[in-house]
Amino acid sequence: MPQPRYWFTHFFDDALSSDVDQKRRLYSYFAISYFGIIMLAVFSYNSLANMRYDVLLITGTCVTIVTANLVLYYLIRNLTLASAICSFIIILFCLALVFQGGVENTALYWVYPFPLILFVLLGRGLGLLFNSLLFLALAIILASPEYIIAQYKPSEGVRFLASLFAVNAISYINEHYRERSHLKMSDLNNTKELQANTDPLTQLPNRRFIDAVFLQASDVNVDDKFPMILIMADVDHFKQFNDNYGHHLGDIILEKLARTIEKSIRSEDIVARVGGEEFLLLFSNTTYGVGLAIAEKIRNEILAMKVEHAGEKVNITMSFGIAFANSHDEIETKLKEADNKLYQAKSNGRNCIC
Repeated sequence: MPQPRYWFTHFFDDALSSDVDQKRRLYSYFAISYFGIIMLAVFSYNSLANMRYDVLLITGTCVTIVTANLVLYYLIRNLTLASAICSFIIILFCLALVFQGGVENTALYWVYPFPLILFVLLGRGLGLLFNSLLFLALAIILASPEYIIAQYKPSEGVRFLASLFAVNAISYINEHYRERSHLKMSDLNNTKELQANTDPLTQLPNRRFIDAVFLQASDVNVDDKFPMILIMADVDHFKQFNDNYGHHLGDIILEKLARTIEKSIRSEDIVARVGGEEFLLLFSNTTYGVGLAIAEKIRNEILAMKVEHAGEKVNITMSFGIAFANSHDEIETKLKEADNKLYQAKSNGRNCIC
């Protein structure tokens, strides 16, 4: 039995493993943005009521920028860019607030939640970078009290930086182990998905993979997928091999066919076992002429395959039905067309392409 090759795992990466973390980041971004808008709006109102126009300038500006960033996300749907902008806003807000002092010189107390927020938005690597920049900038500000509006005691600044460092360290450790846990869970889920979508004999994708994963993935980034060649292939007289030589030889033939076809296609192409002796080949971003040439190459490679049983050479041939799809909407119809052409190839004497 061959070891699993799993050359089609990038489909699971695109469709499954990154999806959970992407949704977590998206929901976190929404929660942080909307909660931040509400909180800053409340602070802005209080500052206006108390005629603290310096604080109002900081909070009001942040409300405007955070709202604009949300609108930008809804327009371009780029979560990485939106999270980076939100993080820059947080850093500027913290620096401006500490520089000004806030209400009754309490600005330092409002900085503590933001290291964790930066890690949530950016992940471990970028979160550490942004938090380090924020920590360094705050240290510079607190080390130059003569240049800022706020009035902090020297001991207060030192204690703040020490406790902020502890918050950063704890947040980093938390994010580090969260990411490790997520990767392990993703690997476990991917392994289960691979097993469920893999034919145990040939280690090729199965019908479930085509229906549940490939067709879904082919509706994304269609410029890389279409035009697409769809080929239904079937082993000629396969029942006779099982009847005359036993099912063990039939299994050997199917395994050798799987490896032979794999060697004849590109890394981005798909070959799946979708029936007992039936295979489906999918060539993305391929013209009809190229698809036909590849099918002919595979047919000749199979003719040259060496399979022996009890000293007797067993000749293997396959019949092929080929169809051409220009879009994702045509796939189901073209699969039926390829299946019909396969039956036509069988009727034409087998070992041919229709």
